[in-house]
Amino acid sequence: MNLKHLGCLMILLFLLSSCSSKMKITGNSTSSLTPLRANESVVIIEENENLDQTETNAKIGSFEIKDGGLSLDCSYERVQSLAKDKARSVGGNTVKITEHKLPGTWSTCHRIKFEVYKIADITPYQEEMIWSANNKLKWEYFKAPPKFERNSMFCGFIDVQFNDIKLLNDNGKVNINPIFLFECSYVQPSEKSENLLDYNQVKFDLLEVYARKMRSEFDKSSIDTLDEWTKFAQNIYDKVQKEYETDIYNYEVETNFGQNHTEVVGWQYMVKNELEELTEYSSDRS
Repeated sequence: MNLKHLGCLMILLFLLSSCSSKMKITGNSTSSLTPLRANESVVIIEENENLDQTETNAKIGSFEIKDGGLSLDCSYERVQSLAKDKARSVGGNTVKITEHKLPGTWSTCHRIKFEVYKIADITPYQEEMIWSANNKLKWEYFKAPPKFERNSMFCGFIDVQFNDIKLLNDNGKVNINPIFLFECSYVQPSEKSENLLDYNQVKFDLLEVYARKMRSEFDKSSIDTLDEWTKFAQNIYDKVQKEYETDIYNYEVETNFGQNHTEVVGWQYMVKNELEELTEYSSDRS
């Protein structure tokens, strides 16, 4: 189930999916590294793309994701997400897909074989970044061709994935990540400045504010079935969308699309306070 809201300045996207699918992950790791946090970036290198084989690229293991039967959600996006989670669990930051089988007669699922690496610099392969207090925007991340309509465009979404596997407290699990997208964000070259970058950083921080609010709402719930998750998620989505649209409209108007830096500073202070009030739901703690 996908719920989308597309804005002219930002994408607020909630990907609602069940992790109750019977997809199976098999394979072995050849080394043991410290697992990555849920908001640390992992890049995907597709089957037809090459990974530079250097001494600084440490291979951690080889794995396979396949259909285990009665799979409910096995889209390519979901399979990629599972591969990233596996990479994080063994300390890797790169997934190199070596084989991708499309849905067909014998299975409606995408299935992949992949290798996990720990490489020194993922920047050349990076297309997105999850919010963290340490992950600040840089102009080099705005990779889309510039347009005349605006001096810059921030493009991001909130990724929400449900897991109705029973936990010790009988509640389902939800993973929420606010993500900045490189390939649809742009800046006009002549407009690059620290002030305009601050303006876009506030948008990224606002995305984290709403991710924390959503975590808070789910934390208050005691829902543990797929149907209940779906119904509850729709209500939360509608509420967050309305709040976000109001905030982003006021932000754009009051700052004149980033041209009034004094107002941007005021918003920085306000958003900083909101983040502090919701510290326990930070992406850095997920």
